[in-house]
Amino acid sequence: MQHILGDQIKDFTAIYDENVELVSVTSPISEQLEHFADRMFASRRVVKLQWQQQAMDTELPSQMLETSVDINEGATKLAEIIILTNEILYELLGCKEIGVRVVTLNTPMCPRFHVDSVVCRMLITIGGPGTEWIANYDVDRTLLADRASEAAPIKDGKVIQRVTPGNMALLKGGTWQNDFAGVVHRSPHQKIERLLLSFDPIYSI
Repeated sequence: MQHILGDQIKDFTAIYDENVELVSVTSPISEQLEHFADRMFASRRVVKLQWQQQAMDTELPSQMLETSVDINEGATKLAEIIILTNEILYELLGCKEIGVRVVTLNTPMCPRFHVDSVVCRMLITIGGPGTEWIANYDVDRTLLADRASEAAPIKDGKVIQRVTPGNMALLKGGTWQNDFAGVVHRSPHQKIERLLLSFDPIYSI
């Protein structure tokens, strides 16, 4: 399995390659968003927003943010990222709905390495360290299956990788339609503030 680091939105199409497990597209964080995240961390504000919406709906994200986050330029930029990401997932995957989460964290949300039981998930870290993950060929499957073990399920001599903050990272999940079991990942293993966006494509039955 491979992972792709690209610099254009069209690079996400590589996710359909059966040998690709993760696609990360560079998207530097703007100064406005950096200040926005810093202000939220300094205020100790806890944000836990989660909603489901039509993929091409351009109104709901802004309305949700305005009820829970200060109305300022940073929040507007955050809403723009949400709208853009929803559009990307719609065009790429054909999903009509998206599950969106916007959360601030000061402890790991998912401290143990795991695989998400979804088709795929887009993760964007706006503030703080990016998501940690282990390449498929570096995973120690025995340790991963041992729920009692606190050890990282990684083979000797291999390294834990980390998504660059600001990058849009699309990870295949456990229900992706091939024999791949999903990207093994976790929240950064340290107590530090993060502002995280996550997006799940939703397919109506």
